[in-house]
Amino acid sequence: MQILRNLTEDLAPAAPLDPSSIAFGKTFSPHFFVADYRNGEWAGARIAPLESFSLHPGALVLHYAQEVFEGMKAFRQPDGGVALFRPEMNARRFQASARRMAMPTVEEGLFLNAVLGLADADHAWVMEYPGSLYIRPAMIATQPYIGVSSSNEYKFFVVTLPAGKYFANHDPGPGAVDVLVAESMVRAWPGGTGNVKTAANYAMTLQITAKAIAAGLSQVLFLDASPERRVEELGGMNVMFVEDGGLVTPPLGGTILPGITRDSVITLAKDEGIAVREYAYSLVELIARVKSGQITEAMACGTAAVVTGIRTLCFENGLRLPVGNARGRGEISNRLFEQLQGIQYGRQPDKFGWLRRAASAQS
Repeated sequence: MQILRNLTEDLAPAAPLDPSSIAFGKTFSPHFFVADYRNGEWAGARIAPLESFSLHPGALVLHYAQEVFEGMKAFRQPDGGVALFRPEMNARRFQASARRMAMPTVEEGLFLNAVLGLADADHAWVMEYPGSLYIRPAMIATQPYIGVSSSNEYKFFVVTLPAGKYFANHDPGPGAVDVLVAESMVRAWPGGTGNVKTAANYAMTLQITAKAIAAGLSQVLFLDASPERRVEELGGMNVMFVEDGGLVTPPLGGTILPGITRDSVITLAKDEGIAVREYAYSLVELIARVKSGQITEAMACGTAAVVTGIRTLCFENGLRLPVGNARGRGEISNRLFEQLQGIQYGRQPDKFGWLRRAASAQS
């Protein structure tokens, strides 16, 4: 499908962008991509100046949460060009999410053309290291209908945002955060949508996330619904631990999102000769192994957070457990952070073929 481009205005930043002064998720770039699904096909694909669009008050997305989205980034390269990191994986996960939510899929070629074309249009908004351009593709159900049913009309759109650090107050590099371990609620259960990027998954975590933030914590670590209360993932990212010099992370299943950063970190760890084991600690095991020092590092990994150390596990009963050296920045998390960012920003060879260049070679 041909994507029309309406870029009649010069919408470059009025002043150089500073990653340290841009709060994550609040500043939007001046263009967006949009296409509409009607009569069984996508049509009207275009990149244009960012503008609001209207929805009927009865649109199904507003009443039954039929929505999926993705999160990805574009990075400034040493030659001034722009590259996206593993966008094919985002395209395939977007398709999987759409199928689970009974929505039409977006063909991989259309998805890639949309995100690469928009990154090209907004290349002036891609900041130098440690900044980037965050890319948010989404699809919503737009048919006006009050009834528990799949829509027959949808809107697929993509917006971009110049992005600095996700955790605004953490240290440079991989940084370190304190997290709340959620024992009073779960975010997913077998047969549900825990492995899907859909808005409802995140809405149900807002209450306990607000509780964590009020306590001065940065994230929430969720456990599963089993009697053993096994570790699953953080509110918006996967979790990993270091034990006996190896990497341990919960296995994928129907309750954990298949993170692209997770997959990349596992690949890099194996390439570095770091043993990787997929295992979900029970809550009792997690507490015992952190207290004993067997677990020496913990880290959050995701598109927005990259690789961020976990300094302290905090519990709803007031217990606080420092992890490892209590600085949250261990040797392995540092190594994996540097390897991943080195590839993303073009400072190290991309031997896995993970980068896809946008059209513009220069800013």
